[in-house]
Amino acid sequence: MLVFSLLICAPARSQNSDAEEQWKRLVMQALYAASSSHYTDAEAIFVHAMHEAERFGPEDARVGTTLNSLGLIYRAEKKYSEAETSYHRALGILEKAYGAGSIDVANVNFNIATVMFDQNHHQAALPYIQKAMLSYQGLLGATSLKTASALCMLGDAYRILKSFVDAEEPLRRCADIREKDGGIQNPDLAEAQHSLAMVFQGQGKLDLAEPRYKLAEKIQETTLGITSPVLAQTMDDHAALLHQMGRDKEAQKLLTMVAAIRRSQRK
Repeated sequence: MLVFSLLICAPARSQNSDAEEQWKRLVMQALYAASSSHYTDAEAIFVHAMHEAERFGPEDARVGTTLNSLGLIYRAEKKYSEAETSYHRALGILEKAYGAGSIDVANVNFNIATVMFDQNHHQAALPYIQKAMLSYQGLLGATSLKTASALCMLGDAYRILKSFVDAEEPLRRCADIREKDGGIQNPDLAEAQHSLAMVFQGQGKLDLAEPRYKLAEKIQETTLGITSPVLAQTMDDHAALLHQMGRDKEAQKLLTMVAAIRRSQRK
């Protein structure tokens, strides 16, 4: 299910209250459709809502918030190019309306980075992640979960780009925040530990990587279940590390479990 961050109330009271109420009704209808995963319906309603919002002016904040939500729908539909276009339009409008340091702008920057990840444009995503992270940190605090999400995305971008030294610090911070907030039995913490393990592996710090893989597997087995495809991927990556360490029998045992999980998913 998509989670929307949408400003329903306009920044200033419009004289055209009927038009504003119509925009709000359409937004709520679109949100309802999206919450039921009826994305085609939600897309059409958000497009209608955007046209209603444009009656207040092309740079009105309502246009920006509607475009941001439309981008979320496009992403759910895997229309990544359309999502990115909507987010960029929303960013320009909301920066003018609220300022570059606002939470609304931070959310759009984060959304742009996310859809760039979907398209494997990790280098291009970096400035948007950094802007979102700095805004979240300043507005919500250095230990907020939104800050953690941006830190993990930043670390993963560096990891994928094989800039392992740059990846380590944000991933450590992300893991620390998630553990402090949700405790050890937290699938988001497992995700951060998995990424950290791959970073250590990339740096050749194999003895530091393995306990991270084990911790991630333990959390995922408890929180997601033994047949989770996420757990299977962690085990697969752990097996590659064990092969690298010359521990082939242990690696093969993990790979046998991975194969069983993936077979169960195909049934």
